[in-house]
Amino acid sequence: MSQDRSLYEVLGVEKDASQANIKKAYYKLAMQLHPDKNQGDEEAKGKFQSLQRIYGVLSDPEKRKVYDQTGSLNDSDELAGEQFDSLYKYYRGLYRKVTEEDLDSFQADYRGSEEEAADLLQMYTRFKGSMDVVFQWQICSDSKLDSHRFKDCIQDAISSEKVKRYKTFTAWAKAVEARPAPKNPLSKSKKKAGQADSEQALIAAIRGKAPTQMNGLIASLEAKYSKGSARKGNGKREPNVAAEEPSEEQFAAARARLENDHAAANGEATTSRPSSKKLKRKR
Repeated sequence: MSQDRSLYEVLGVEKDASQANIKKAYYKLAMQLHPDKNQGDEEAKGKFQSLQRIYGVLSDPEKRKVYDQTGSLNDSDELAGEQFDSLYKYYRGLYRKVTEEDLDSFQADYRGSEEEAADLLQMYTRFKGSMDVVFQWQICSDSKLDSHRFKDCIQDAISSEKVKRYKTFTAWAKAVEARPAPKNPLSKSKKKAGQADSEQALIAAIRGKAPTQMNGLIASLEAKYSKGSARKGNGKREPNVAAEEPSEEQFAAARARLENDHAAANGEATTSRPSSKKLKRKR
């Protein structure tokens, strides 16, 4: 069978053909290419075996997916099913899983290294001294921690004529020099003692702390504004004693006092009587 044609073309079906149509096309060709019906044809056996192999790929969803992605019949056999699982386990054994500790270790070794300096100068030259862009591309970099380090590194390279000086870098370097440098930019950040290691622990801590804060706020407001509350001799508010609700007249008088205070603060004429407009309380 021609190597230039796709498996779908060999079967005479479209690429998005259903499994039923693929099966129907396979049976049709199998009847035509079966060796028993092509006695004396030395190539019939090979064609029939190729047809079976093609059907074996297109009738298997995993193998068909690999073929659609690679266009290779061999890859379809090797990169799907049990063979693929065996290969995956083999290569997983060669290359262990990368952990967060591995990333931290890499960052600690990379930052401040000659490799970092070489990458930095490469990015500096590539982006013509635009340090905002350099920080976006330079791995393991932080503009707040590394600006002074990078400035010194690039200025040394400029002095030794390893790289060109760009106006954008000069302006950036001047702004960096005006800021205080971090004390130890290469130090590894550590978790504070007692800091929660999981999101669930953090949520639990917040939930446990929030009611206490809310109760404290309510108690503070009650102590400040509840004039009618009964109090003990030590000046603390007596618990479970509700403040007496003011009458309509008391409410109107209080509002009038507030209006007078506001008018006095703004230099307006004041009145000791409440407005003639009927006052209504919100309940």
